Amino acid sequence: MTAKVDFLATPRASFISSPQGLPGHPVVVTLAEAPLHATDAPMEPRKCELIEASLADLPVMQTMATYYVYDISEYVGDEPGWAFPETGLHGGPEMRPYFEEPATHPYFIRVKGELAGFAIVDDKGSGPEIEFNMAQFFVHRKFKGRGIAAGAAGQCFARFSGLWEVNVIPLNRGAFHFWSRIIPRSAKGQVELSHRPAPHLRNAVKDIFRFST
Repeated sequence: MTAKVDFLATPRASFISSPQGLPGHPVVVTLAEAPLHATDAPMEPRKCELIEASLADLPVMQTMATYYVYDISEYVGDEPGWAFPETGLHGGPEMRPYFEEPATHPYFIRVKGELAGFAIVDDKGSGPEIEFNMAQFFVHRKFKGRGIAAGAAGQCFARFSGLWEVNVIPLNRGAFHFWSRIIPRSAKGQVELSHRPAPHLRNAVKDIFRFST
């Protein structure tokens, strides 16, 4: 018999454990309409745009990645390897491969022409059946709470139809809550959530959302 687990204390979606009830087994999310969360500002039409980035844009996106790491440090800063650098500058993930691999799609997020963040979609999932993966996603703090992140994510899901995964660092509760609210809006059918090693990410343990669009 399945049991309900309330991860978010919100009626937007209920998380139902697998019959096995074992760590690592997927959790099925049943989709349900609910009032918007306080931070889910409605999107104005065409307010947010996804603009495909080229290799010439790599230096800009690489610089933006330092702010991305800075934001994540709020949640994981006490973990090994996350000490504030003595240089006073955060590093960031190496962005060049995202511009060189043919199945990867890097985008800038722009709001009324202004640079607001980035989204990167690739095909690297926890299994060969995964068609699309949100490899990186970042929205600058200036644009938080305006529906920009929700709009950009929704555009990504609409642009690429198929089987998706979104991976979240378990301690990054801000990202977990965001994707838990946003994914059900675009998913067709159920959303699976599992907490397990991700083979394509050096077996790092992730919270993995799996769903179809």
